[in-house]
Formats: sequence, C-alpha cells, structure tokens
Amino acid sequence: MRTPPAVYVSLAPFREWFRGGLPILMYHKLGPRPRRVKLKGLYVSARRFARQLAELRAAGYRGATLDELPAALARPERRIVLTFDDAYVNVLVHGLPVLKQYGFPAIQYVVAEAIGGRNDWDVRQGEAPEALMDRAQLREWLAAGQAIGSHGLSHVRLTQVPPARAREEIFASKKKLEDLFGVPIRHFCYPYGDWNPAVRDWVIEAGYASACTTAFGINDSGASPFELKRIQARYPSFGLRELRRRLFG
Repeated sequence: MRTPPAVYVSLAPFREWFRGGLPILMYHKLGPRPRRVKLKGLYVSARRFARQLAELRAAGYRGATLDELPAALARPERRIVLTFDDAYVNVLVHGLPVLKQYGFPAIQYVVAEAIGGRNDWDVRQGEAPEALMDRAQLREWLAAGQAIGSHGLSHVRLTQVPPARAREEIFASKKKLEDLFGVPIRHFCYPYGDWNPAVRDWVIEAGYASACTTAFGINDSGASPFELKRIQARYPSFGLRELRRRLFG
C-alpha cells in the first residue's frame, strides 16, 4: 500500500490507507490567516474545512467520538475522529456551523488556565496572537453537542518541567474543566505532542480514558488509547518540484 502524504488535504490519497484503522484528524485554527504568520499550516480556511467534511460525508464516513473509541478501533470502517487543539474562537465561528451542517462530532482540547485568553505559548515564539474561547463560548460549543478535553493547564512541554508540575498540569486541568463546565473530562491531548511513559502513566492515573499525540498515523485495533496517532489537516501547499511541474509541465 502506498504511503499517503504527511498532511491531510483531501480524502483521495488516504482512501485506501484509512481502511487499515481509525484516522484522527488534527486541526488548530480555522479561517483566514493573519499577516506574518510563521506556522501557516496550523490554519485551514473555512472553505477548505467545509470541503473536507463534505467529501468525507459523500464517501460515507461517519464521525466517531473518543467516548466510542474501543468500538471504533475494533470496527473502524468509514469512521473518523475530528480533534481541535487549543480552543480558538475561530473554530467556533468558522467550524461549528460546518460541523452541524455535515453532522460530525468533534472534540476541542482546552488549555484550562487560558480560557478567554490568547495563545501566549505561541506569541512568545513570535507567532501571531489568536483569541481563545471564553466560558460562554465553550458552553455554546458543548450545547451544540460537541466535546471538550484537556490540553493541560498552561500548554507546557510535560517532559521538560519538574514531575510535580507535569502532574499538576494533568490532574488539575481535569478538575478545573469539570468544575467550570459540569461535564466529565475523559480525554487528554499532550501539548506539543510531548510525552514519555511517566507522563502517559500520570494521564492514566488521573482517570482519563484516552490521550492524543502528534505522531503521524492511523490507529488499529491494537493501538494504545493513551498513544493515539493523528494526521494534521491543512491547506494544500506545493514544494519547488510541484511548483515547477504546475508551471512548466
């Protein structure tokens, strides 16, 4: 079987590969990109997002939630999970209507101490600031039938802080989100995809049912629910070779 591209733009290159397990798509920001954005691939236009969901729906795909993970891993045929990291306002604005239109569930991984703030962890690295959902907006997301999970307290690399800090990020974020929104927080996403066996074991100890990484791949029936692979969804981009082919044939 031919290995698909490293990022998801459309279904065609992934169609056969997706038959081997449960795909989980990873999104961050939806809508227009501000000027001088460094990580352009973290943005997907609203039109592209709608096209991706329309294509999946037309191909017979159904959305799976992470609460359905054991069954979805056992019988993954035409099931797909949609995840969003960080809880950006632009996902609520540009994404929620499209999710409703095509009937897909999604989970938003929330940075518990940044609710209503901005992506300061990126801004410190020179990235463009983006607003994060506040409590009312997250309640709107939940009221629409969508889910939330934890992305830690403050979006730190969990293997690069003292163990006590890492445990607090994992345990306290769960409690904070449950207290704020009155829903069980059963799913975790490692910030930056940064984890090791100790971090994974703390996630299990805290009572989560799954954890997502940023490792590329799909998840077969033997996948660990605490080491879930994902595929980054993004807009199409072309390298020099592809640009030359398009220009000169």
